Amino acid sequence: MVFVGLKKYAPILVACLLVVSIVSAAEFTLPATAGTTVTLRVGYPDSLDESDVMDLYAFQILANEGINVVPTYYDSPPLAYKALVSGQQDIAYDESGGSFFSGQQTTCVGGYMLSGTFLAIVGDGITSPSQLLGKTAEDFGPGTIMRYLNYYWFKEAGIAVNTDGPNPNSVYLKNGGENIERVNDLETGAAEEIVVDDFILADFESPSINNTAHGGPYHVLFYSPDNYFDTCYAVADGWLSSSANQGLLVKFLAALYQAQRYFISNPAQFVTFAEQQLPLTPSAEIQFASTFYPGHYTYWPYGLYNLQGNQSLEAKFSETSDFFTTAGVISTPLVNDSVQPYGMINKYFELKALEEIGPYAYPNESWVIPTFLANIQSWVPGWMTGPSSPVAAANAQVMSSQLFAATQDSPEGRGS
Repeated sequence: MVFVGLKKYAPILVACLLVVSIVSAAEFTLPATAGTTVTLRVGYPDSLDESDVMDLYAFQILANEGINVVPTYYDSPPLAYKALVSGQQDIAYDESGGSFFSGQQTTCVGGYMLSGTFLAIVGDGITSPSQLLGKTAEDFGPGTIMRYLNYYWFKEAGIAVNTDGPNPNSVYLKNGGENIERVNDLETGAAEEIVVDDFILADFESPSINNTAHGGPYHVLFYSPDNYFDTCYAVADGWLSSSANQGLLVKFLAALYQAQRYFISNPAQFVTFAEQQLPLTPSAEIQFASTFYPGHYTYWPYGLYNLQGNQSLEAKFSETSDFFTTAGVISTPLVNDSVQPYGMINKYFELKALEEIGPYAYPNESWVIPTFLANIQSWVPGWMTGPSSPVAAANAQVMSSQLFAATQDSPEGRGS
């Protein structure tokens, strides 16, 4: 498969505001104490895959602290967000944009995918968006970032779309299933464009797959914009008003970033862990993600809301508003204090989690090239990247190694 211009995709999430009425770190009351277990319910927008398998490792870290995470995997992003709003979940990975423009009392509090994970793939005969007129473009359906991306891309290209059916004067936006189902529809001709997670690139690397016999060859037509936020871990404001829950949230975010750091530094162990958790996923796809995702800022160990330069909240807020306006999701600009009391995005809890686990330096790997390190220096405050103390680093390594060994005896996880 020829991916001309393959580049670093971009940021994910929206808006900004630090908040009124947050308790200070000294006031956090962590509910998990010796001999007790606290349950934390976390909702996800689709089946488990490479983009979030590290969360399962974070759950092992939390279990050692007396926090039992119960994940639920929904059939679509809007369902996961509705479960959060209705109180069925304590935290939800919001991939529907609901936290930004639904008017609900929810707040984005963290995330680890600095780079957008979605792209559009088309067949070899299509080199311009206009060639999709009268054809079918397939994504994850209404209320999903993938659908908003299709709206955005075709609006930018001046191409009309519709959701009713094939039309010679517009592109038909069709509701698709999971990634693998969309790939099948592309290969069988049921769709001429599909929006998928970028780890799907691994499935097209082999010439034995990416060829005319499979309906190809294929290439990337659109990439996610690199200057906006679209997804996040979200919580309901009512839940967040509890100091005990705020303490839980800091622990949850800290565990996510610890898991990121461990597997970025140990890609071979990520492969072993992910193969166990995703028994139905091709090993080649997991191998691909183990270094492709860290190298393209999808696995990211410094959070999203406390960065600087063109990755700062302030720099990206207006661009995010423009994105959703172009996509036709909103008609008036987003205002970062339009949801009270915590704002659309609150960076305080992420900051406390990062302070708790300390700095992290990238490993000496082939994909950690000079331009990558230059971006880290530009985007990440110095206190996050300096070397940790030898004692702290040794303790973290021992803990992670013990946890990794323990997970090898656990039941097999979900396939993707």
